[in-house]
Parts: sequence; structure tokens; C-alpha cells
Amino acid sequence: NQRLPNRLQPDSEIDDLPVSIRIASMKDFNPASLVEQIPELKKLMELRNALMALKGPLGNTPAFRKAIDSVLADTDSRNSVLTELGLSAGAQ
Repeated sequence: NQRLPNRLQPDSEIDDLPVSIRIASMKDFNPASLVEQIPELKKLMELRNALMALKGPLGNTPAFRKAIDSVLADTDSRNSVLTELGLSAGAQ
């Protein structure tokens, strides 16, 4: 177990994140493998994938992009979206 600086939430009261990484082979050094082992990063990747799925059919609509940008820029709105998606707002 290691504790790493919390760069995901610079304004958070949590200065360090506990991280436990299992290394069994060279494949475990792959960024995708590392993300799967760190819950905070895994939640961010799930959110990214959900947004990418939305981007396909709606990504070329400027009004939609502007609305998404405004939601993501506002912490309360972003936390509300994370909650609706079933993702923990604390892990973002």
C-alpha cells in the first residue's frame, strides 16, 4: 500500500490517496491496467466512457456541447450527474 498526492481533487481536504497496486506481469504496467486497480481513476474512466457514448450521436450539436461544458464546469451539477449515473461524486 502506498499513499500518493491527491492530484484528482486539489481543493479537497484529502491530501493523499491510498493506492494498492498488484504487479504480476509487465501487462500490469499498462495504463488501463493501473486505472482498473485505482478506484478513483476507475470512476473517472467510467464517467469518461459514459460521456464518450453520448458524444457519438450528440457530439456534433454545438448547443449540446455547450450544455455539457457548463454542467461539468459547475461542481454541484457535475456531482448531480455523477449521482444519476450511479458513480460516486467523491471519486471524481
